[in-house]
Amino acid sequence: MHTGDSAPTPAQAEWMSLAYGMFLHFGPWTFSGVGDGKFPAERMHAPDLDMRRWARLAAESGMRYAVLTAKHVDGFCLWPSKRTAYSVAATPARRDLVADFVEAFRAEGLKVGLYYALLDRNCAFFEDDARYAEYMRDQVAELLTGYGEVLELWFDGAWDKDHPTRDWPHDPAWEPLTGARWEWTRMYEHIHRLQPRCLVIQNSSSDRPGVPNYLPVDARTSEHFDFVWREQLCAPRVDPVLSSASGSVFLPLEYCTTLTPGWFWQAGACYSHPSAETIAGWRLRAEGQGANLLLNVGPDTSGRIPDYHRPFLLDADRLVRAAHSAGK
Repeated sequence: MHTGDSAPTPAQAEWMSLAYGMFLHFGPWTFSGVGDGKFPAERMHAPDLDMRRWARLAAESGMRYAVLTAKHVDGFCLWPSKRTAYSVAATPARRDLVADFVEAFRAEGLKVGLYYALLDRNCAFFEDDARYAEYMRDQVAELLTGYGEVLELWFDGAWDKDHPTRDWPHDPAWEPLTGARWEWTRMYEHIHRLQPRCLVIQNSSSDRPGVPNYLPVDARTSEHFDFVWREQLCAPRVDPVLSSASGSVFLPLEYCTTLTPGWFWQAGACYSHPSAETIAGWRLRAEGQGANLLLNVGPDTSGRIPDYHRPFLLDADRLVRAAHSAGK
């Protein structure tokens, strides 16, 4: 992150050039339908899991990067973390799913990023702030030293300690919080010591899309495009230059939305699937605003991305390419 400037850093510019990515929510929540941190690891078994299929679909759909939920709020780690027993090391297959992910997607020419939840409903010492902050830094170090170059670290769940009621200060003047209970500044510096070009992203709260909860970060998020939160229409902040009492900062925007009713696949769910035209519209809107789009798909309990997503994604890519050709 840099302040007092209205231009992206080289790392931000590279990230912005990728434009379109695949968000992948997969873990115990896929199997249990909840993220309470109690799902037995030995019951997490996906017999047909082949991330090469995920990666091929992403590449064929025009995506250029992907982000996997390495640890969601249930605390389960998709890599064999040395800091917890609640990980893939306790599953029947004992597969390092983060390793499978980075290998498969890099083989298709895509950059890779990882999601890491600050909230952890399995960790016994979660409320011991100093001990838990050290735990997070150790796990992040495992991710940033064991799997090569990571494009972005996508953090979520910040509301749990600073604002457990999710009533974040809603001030148009925007003065970011410090994330003191998470030792956020120390985490940010830790990440950049390990991988200076890795973009740090902190998911914004739903009532102020595009406005970060904390500084420092390297990019902003907006869950969905236009949506209603507590009877108020929330439109994302698009301008990448944000100003506060501490100065101005250039923070590109990443929209994230999902093809499923929730972020994880849900057994038996009934919902309307976004059309190819809708998906293409999302991509073109993000592109027109200089933003990225991270589009979520939820692999099912077999480990497959449901086939019904495929024609929508491929048709949307054809529509986007046709729009680009027509605009030349």
